[in-house]
Formats: sequence, structure tokens, C-alpha cells
Amino acid sequence: MVAMRLLPVVLASLLASSTFAQTPAAQLPAPVDIVKLEQNLWTTMAEGDFATVRGLFTTDFIQVDEHIQALDTLLITLKHCKLESYELRDLQVRILTPDSALTAYHVLNTFNCGTEHNPTLKINDNNSVTVWVRQPKSGRWLAQVHTETPAKP
Repeated sequence: MVAMRLLPVVLASLLASSTFAQTPAAQLPAPVDIVKLEQNLWTTMAEGDFATVRGLFTTDFIQVDEHIQALDTLLITLKHCKLESYELRDLQVRILTPDSALTAYHVLNTFNCGTEHNPTLKINDNNSVTVWVRQPKSGRWLAQVHTETPAKP
């Protein structure tokens, strides 16, 4: 009778342990890899390769600054305003979960929103945060949220 009561417990325990054995332990990303993601994002935007830029963001990406905008709006802005220069300072990484991390940093950048003959420079001095998420199927890290706040002088 005791053996019959233990059988369900033993079976449940075996099933649970086999499930855990099949699921690999979630590995935390290295902060240096998240730094490289952020630097690559800015470099790619400066190069103006919009197909590559689009591929660095999730489809539900959102940017928050003076406005709230989705990825398509950001890409339109980048087509009209070329990123001329940027400098990331005091870049910090926080690992949130095995599949999410954020970067926080001070960024100085210059966009040219005019033409070659009539440049209109927009110089920004912002504090920024980007949230990065690892995609479940591909394992790629993509930016899901970015926010910028003007830095105080």
C-alpha cells in the first residue's frame, strides 16, 4: 500500500527532473556583448544602411523622446536626417533577465536634416536608455525600446 502511494510521487519526480534536464540553463549575456550591440546600432545608423538598421530593432520597437514613435517613423526620420557624428559616454549595462538587458549612457550626436548645399545641423546632448531583448527563435538581440532625455548642462 505504501509503495502504491509512493509511485505517483516517484513518477512526478522523474518527469520533473527529465523536463529540467532537457531545458538548458538560461545563460546571462555578458555586459560587453550588450555594449557591442549598442555601439553597432549607432555605427549602422551613421552608415545609413536602412535595411540593416531595420533588422536591429524588434517589430514592436518604440522610441520615446519629444514624441512616441514606432520603428517606421524612426526610419523615415533617419532617411531625412543623416547621423553625422556621435559619441557614447559613460555607457552602463544592466542585465535584467537572461533574455533582456538595458544600456544607459550619455550621447552627443549631430544630425544633418538639410541638404548638401544647405545643411541644417541638429546637435543633441542626451541621456539615453535602450532595452535589448533576445529573440526566442533566432537568439538574436534586438532593440525594443529607446528613450532620450536632454542632458542638463
